[in-house]
Amino acid sequence: MAERSHYETLGVVRNADRETIRRAYLAIARATHPDRQSAGSVQRSDAELRIRAANAAWNTLGDQAKRQEYDRTLPDPLRTQVPRPTQPNLTDPRPAPPSGIVVSSQTASLWKWGPVAAGVLIGLVLLIGSAYATSQDSSSTGTTMQTVTTRYTPGSCVFILAGDSGKIAQPVSCAQQFSSVVSVQVDSPRPCPPLTVAVPLSDGKTTLCLVGAP
Repeated sequence: MAERSHYETLGVVRNADRETIRRAYLAIARATHPDRQSAGSVQRSDAELRIRAANAAWNTLGDQAKRQEYDRTLPDPLRTQVPRPTQPNLTDPRPAPPSGIVVSSQTASLWKWGPVAAGVLIGLVLLIGSAYATSQDSSSTGTTMQTVTTRYTPGSCVFILAGDSGKIAQPVSCAQQFSSVVSVQVDSPRPCPPLTVAVPLSDGKTTLCLVGAP
């Protein structure tokens, strides 16, 4: 068993100041004074040993020069300290990693603004189509009204079918899959406005300018 140091004898730490060491020595001296023990008892013998050890400790640690010299004989506490196992930090302030599907900020932005951009694009195409349709002269419009049996309103939706004599536009709900939005209806072979797809119908006189056509 290793011999106890003067600091351990007095029950103080290595960096304790002189006053703390003095109070610890006085407390031991009062508690273990031989006069307070029963004569011939084992306790009296132990008390004598303790007071002698306390006197030696105070004689060394109470003097600054002696204490410095004594400290140099002690092992470095940093080298002799038994390493403690690393404990997990239960109060880690960092947030827990997110659970579930993780997406990049760019992907999240596309999900957020994608529908808005699509709506703006369709509205822009419809606006261009309406302006393009009003530029037709009145005589051409009158002829179209007489020869075409079906009028396709800008903003309505159709489903393009392949008939025996050509393509047929069937009006459908805009919620239906694969439907196309009518930008404007023009007389063939009049060209469609930009950003639209021209779909000539089977009557040979009508062309639908569509958005999102397959």
